[in-house]
Amino acid sequence: MKKIFIFVLLFFLPINASAQSLENITWLTEEYAPYNYTENGVVKGIAVDILVAVWKKINLNKTAADIKVYPWARGYKMVQEDPGVCLFSMTVTEPRKELFKFVGPLAGSDITIIAPKAKGLKIGSIDDLKKPGLKLGAVREDVGEQLLIAAGIAAVAIDQSNNAETLVKKLDAGRMDAVAYGFDTARYNMKLLGIDSNRYETVFMLKQGEMGFAFHKNVDPAVITTMQKALDELIADGTTAAIIKKYLQ
Repeated sequence: MKKIFIFVLLFFLPINASAQSLENITWLTEEYAPYNYTENGVVKGIAVDILVAVWKKINLNKTAADIKVYPWARGYKMVQEDPGVCLFSMTVTEPRKELFKFVGPLAGSDITIIAPKAKGLKIGSIDDLKKPGLKLGAVREDVGEQLLIAAGIAAVAIDQSNNAETLVKKLDAGRMDAVAYGFDTARYNMKLLGIDSNRYETVFMLKQGEMGFAFHKNVDPAVITTMQKALDELIADGTTAAIIKKYLQ
C-alpha cells in the first residue's frame, strides 16, 4: 500500500508543480491590435482571448485583468531576463528559438514592407531595401526591425518607434518611405487613427510565419507542456479559429 501511495504522489507531482509555476507567471503583452491591445482600459484581442481560453482549460484562476501591457522593447527585455515572464504575441523566428521557448501557434504572422501607394515603391528583393536614401521604419525590437537588420540594414538607418500607433503616424506624415510590420496590425491602427488604409499597400513580404506565447528559455518545462496541450485542444475543437474569425471577419 505504501508503494502505491508513493507512485500516485509522484504521478501527480508534475501537474501540481506546473499549476504552481503557471500561477506565478507574469503575463506581458503590447499594443498590437487586433491580436493584443487595450480598449477603454480593458485588455483584449485574438491572443488575449486565446490565452484566457487556455487558462480556463487548465483551471487557472486568472482573467485578462492579470495581463500587463508594456512597450514591446521593455517586455522583450524582461522575458529574456526573468524565467517567470511570458510575452505575447511573438512572431517565431529561428534566432528567437535560441532565446525563448514557445507555445503556439496562435495565428499566422506575415511581416511585410508597407508603403504609400502614391510612392509607387517597387521592391523585388531584400537588396532593394538597401537603396541609398530609402527611409525605413519599424517598432524597436520588433521582428520587423530584426529582419531588416538580419538582411544587412544598419540599425542606425531604421527609424524606430515604440509602438504601432506611432509607427503608422510617422508613415502617414511622410517621415519615412515604408515600414516593416504586420499589415493587419498596421491597417487596424490606421483605422483607429482615422487614416485611410486604402492608400497603403504591401510591397514586399519579409516573412510568412506564426505567432506564439514566448517564455524564458529556462522556464519549467512543465509550463510549456501544460500550455501546449491546452492550446492544441483549443485548436482541435475550433475555439481558436472562432476567436480569430471574430476579430478579422
